[in-house]
Amino acid sequence: MNGSLLLAKFRRVVEFMDQNFLKLAPLFEKIQVKKNEHLFKAGDISRKVYLIEKGCLRQYLTNSNGEERNIYFKVENGWCSELVSFLNNTPTDLNLQALKDSELGTINQKNWIYAVTHIAPFTMYFIKAQQETNYKLKKRLGEATIETPEEKYTRFLEEEPRILMRLPLFQVAAYLGMTPETLSRVRKKIGSK
Repeated sequence: MNGSLLLAKFRRVVEFMDQNFLKLAPLFEKIQVKKNEHLFKAGDISRKVYLIEKGCLRQYLTNSNGEERNIYFKVENGWCSELVSFLNNTPTDLNLQALKDSELGTINQKNWIYAVTHIAPFTMYFIKAQQETNYKLKKRLGEATIETPEEKYTRFLEEEPRILMRLPLFQVAAYLGMTPETLSRVRKKIGSK
């Protein structure tokens, strides 16, 4: 893992002294995953928490008709996991997949528990990160229930421009809860304004 980038990431959120970081950094392992590789699938137990150093991941559900619904995309500096599964050792209903060749920092459950019980700045950092993620997911869920397809796409353009440019449109459509054909019509309509 690139320790200086990770430390800078933590320091943007909480005070993180060098001695605490020296305890934390060895708990992470660096891995590489190929495009389309799954880190876990529905029915698996999530065994690690991932920090994206390079690449793009998506977390998604598959409904009873076999249709995929993207929950979120994460790029550099984003965290991914399924914490309920990870912390409780229970199978997940979610999938986590690399959309690009990716480099990730990973931390397993044993190291995670050590970090949150012995490195207070890490605990505070992760609490704040989870609060932000929960807020964004709730906000997105609320907006999705009242927005038109055009409003959903416009919001996505405003909030996630660096993700949009890295994804195929069918993935964006699945994230916005519309068919690729609907997204194409929306893009054409917005582009003609």
